[in-house]
Amino acid sequence: MHSSKGVLRLVIAGLTLLFVAGSPARAAEPVDFSGTWKAVSPRKTILPNDAAIPFSAKGREQYQQNVGSKAKKDLEFDLTTSRCSTPGLPRAMLTAQRFRIFQDPQVLTIGFEWNRDRRVIGLPGLPPQISLFGAADDASLVGTKMGTSRGQWEGNTLVVTSTEMSDKTLLDDVVPHTFGLKVTERLTLLDANTLEDRITIEDPEYFTKAWDTVLTYKRQPDAIFPEDVCLDRVFGAPNLPAK
Repeated sequence: MHSSKGVLRLVIAGLTLLFVAGSPARAAEPVDFSGTWKAVSPRKTILPNDAAIPFSAKGREQYQQNVGSKAKKDLEFDLTTSRCSTPGLPRAMLTAQRFRIFQDPQVLTIGFEWNRDRRVIGLPGLPPQISLFGAADDASLVGTKMGTSRGQWEGNTLVVTSTEMSDKTLLDDVVPHTFGLKVTERLTLLDANTLEDRITIEDPEYFTKAWDTVLTYKRQPDAIFPEDVCLDRVFGAPNLPAK
């Protein structure tokens, strides 16, 4: 009798081991970046020293032209400053103001305090979509200032690749790029309250090699952002009709 019970226990234990071994490993939950963030050291330039940027001859020529125009206060080349156009990437991430991340399995949305702007990143759960903007002429539309961004998980890091950005945007307030720009970001939580964005810039026409920069943000208390109308700052608040 005791022997039969012992055999039964061994059989049950064996079946349990087979079940556990045969069960697929449960995938780790993706890191949640949700929350409000602000740059630790806000800056207007993509690198502290533009001399470190590996410009091609063509890229340096356009860069120097932009620097000269800025010195003369001719900002027509900078549509974000002169006309409040969406800044594009990675310039949007240089903001000194806060931004809030909303994350679900299909989409990560960044809501910026600046001009209530938005950025959308497709996550692995989002079905593949055909880009409507496959040519430089189409990319001049406002809808592609932020380009097309797709994210993939590499462990606890979200790797975001952005392409199809209008060449009317800038990397910062002077550094130009072409429609061939590719921006790769590696978003990582260093701790519960610190977000790191490691950015790689690639544009063979304007740069001789890929180059990097790093941005760091600290978590802020969540709050409703106040109204922020860039056009009111640039052109003055509109005169509303009297009642």
